[in-house]
Amino acid sequence: MLRALYFWLRGLARLPGDYGRRGSLAATVRHDLLLPASLRRADRARNEALIRGRCATVPLPGNDALCWCLGRYRMFVATDDIGFSTFMMMDGYWELPMTEAVVAALRPGMHVVDCGANLGYYSLLAADLIGESGRLHAFEPNPDVARRLRQSISVNGFAGRTTVHEIALADAPGAAAFTVPMGEPKNGHVGAVGSHAAEGGDGLRRFDVRVDRLDAILGDAPVDLIKIDVEGAEERLWDGMRGILARGAPLTIFLEFTPDRYADPAAFLNRIAAAGFALARITERDGVVATSRAEILAAPGNRDQMLVLIR
Repeated sequence: MLRALYFWLRGLARLPGDYGRRGSLAATVRHDLLLPASLRRADRARNEALIRGRCATVPLPGNDALCWCLGRYRMFVATDDIGFSTFMMMDGYWELPMTEAVVAALRPGMHVVDCGANLGYYSLLAADLIGESGRLHAFEPNPDVARRLRQSISVNGFAGRTTVHEIALADAPGAAAFTVPMGEPKNGHVGAVGSHAAEGGDGLRRFDVRVDRLDAILGDAPVDLIKIDVEGAEERLWDGMRGILARGAPLTIFLEFTPDRYADPAAFLNRIAAAGFALARITERDGVVATSRAEILAAPGNRDQMLVLIR
């Protein structure tokens, strides 16, 4: 595990500067667009300025809008989405330390799974960098968000390599209630089964969604990288991809880990380690750094930690 982590971290430092020039948009991209491979920690201040300088938003009918994502991709967003869309329209980027780490991990031809794709920020990056020989599966159960995600994938020319699954992921097939805070669709989460579509007086929208195991959906398809950010359903999703984990193949997983959301966070980390993964985490200052089970559990229980699991 430690050997795999060492070579993964070493690869971050050696990411070639012209990597993006060989990407899927090489023949058509304008020279003033930011190349994904230039999204490195050392250039973060420069990149923030470049991306903000390209920000532009076009209002569309209803509460839709079209804006620039990372100064490179056209993204459909929602004007009533306070938690994410407003930042895309204003800044054009999101979570740059995480963005840098994802870019460094992606290669042409990879098979990528985005669990909790939201409006497609990481899906667009992945679809671009895996190229035409790669494959992306993006999972987003919220129908309004999934519609915009499909539009963004299509308008950027990535539909041929991407499948958008309008379904939630868990440890068993069936149905579940999905709860969305008003103005914060990125914080939508799976709950108990049996609610009905409604605009609640408590500021929450609830509707039922289909759920299934990731194993069941992907079957024997290869998987090289998985991003998991599902607002508390991470452990159930993990149990629903045991078949993928049991293959023992090299795999990188970006996993949002929030201890307070799990009945036994230490046991969850033990199962991650038992599957053969070395632990790293993403930090604001240093990017991806090796970490330990004890260090993860010592952090405040309500803090979202983005772990990088490397096998």
